[in-house]
Amino acid sequence: MLKLLVRFGYSLIFIIAIIFSSGLLNVILPYYKTIQNLGEISVKWQYLTEHKDDYDAIFLGPSTTYFGVIPKLFDEYMTTEGKSVKSFNFGIAGANVSELDFYLQKILALEPANLKWIFLDCSVDLFTNIGSTSAQEIYWHTPRKTLENFQLILESSIDNWKVKVPYIYANFQSFIYRWLGIGQLSTLWQEGILNLDLSNSDPLAKVSDDRLIQESGYYAIDWQKKADKWKTIFRTNGLDTYQKNLKNEQTKLANLNSENAFNHPSTIYGAKMMKNIASRIEQQQQINKKKMEAIFFIPPILETDSNPSAIYRAYKSGYIETLFAFNNPNNFTNLYELDRRIDSAHLNHQGAEEFTLLLASKFTQYLNNSGEKLISGRL
Repeated sequence: MLKLLVRFGYSLIFIIAIIFSSGLLNVILPYYKTIQNLGEISVKWQYLTEHKDDYDAIFLGPSTTYFGVIPKLFDEYMTTEGKSVKSFNFGIAGANVSELDFYLQKILALEPANLKWIFLDCSVDLFTNIGSTSAQEIYWHTPRKTLENFQLILESSIDNWKVKVPYIYANFQSFIYRWLGIGQLSTLWQEGILNLDLSNSDPLAKVSDDRLIQESGYYAIDWQKKADKWKTIFRTNGLDTYQKNLKNEQTKLANLNSENAFNHPSTIYGAKMMKNIASRIEQQQQINKKKMEAIFFIPPILETDSNPSAIYRAYKSGYIETLFAFNNPNNFTNLYELDRRIDSAHLNHQGAEEFTLLLASKFTQYLNNSGEKLISGRL
């Protein structure tokens, strides 16, 4: 019996050693520093690293940024206002605030020589995207980022634990894959042995890498092969719900003070994440002794698709200084019209053009006011 216990103890020690060794190796090896096999993210990252000193501004956010902000149009508008800006869209489909902060740190580590403004579209209520074992989810699930996401899930407005628990499990699974290097092994097997293309699991959502770079990181949903199908599904199954939610939100905003319209109490950690992001950019500015500023913005989206409570709390608490808000359908009626949208959460190309011009206009006002704190749309 004693020998069995000793053998079991040695086996347990061996397993623990393997687990920790694997994790530590995955932290220090190139897997941690490079971005490979992540489709559009890899394309954008490679281009940005090669042209990091070319840009004054970067847009960082989830799909609402990726499909919603057109850098070329933004830059053209700024030129007409006598302000020279060159921008790049580093939007990532499905990214939440933890993932965005992960990539923000990588961008800042590049030390771009001329980067002055980082526009941040930070949603804290996205907790898993295309699957916990996808390359995108595995890549950013470091121990710290995984713990952050756990905290965000626990304090989220989701009251149903039947929903929260699967989110927690999915993030834990991504972390395990990341820590043990299982993601790398499966990628090597699928690409090297099975000769599979892992850049995008949905061939209808495949983007043109050349056009993605030509458009400085922007890519309209309209340009994907699945656009018509996407739009048809929304018009068939989601239209009534969208119109009902839109009407409810318009009524609520008309009857409530806009500051308190989205004042959900359980957003303390989400607001802290915004503070950490702003502080990270401020620290980089002090290190480089060059102007660098965080510009937070909320795209034209309904509360049912992305609750902005955390970012409003961060702004009201003084954690972030600048916020441009476009999530008021009473003030930005055109952006919520059906001919401007591909679905409830995303703009089509026409909507992206109008939104980009509005964003550029508000930014121009901000610059003209000599950097004074400005919040547009809600107040």
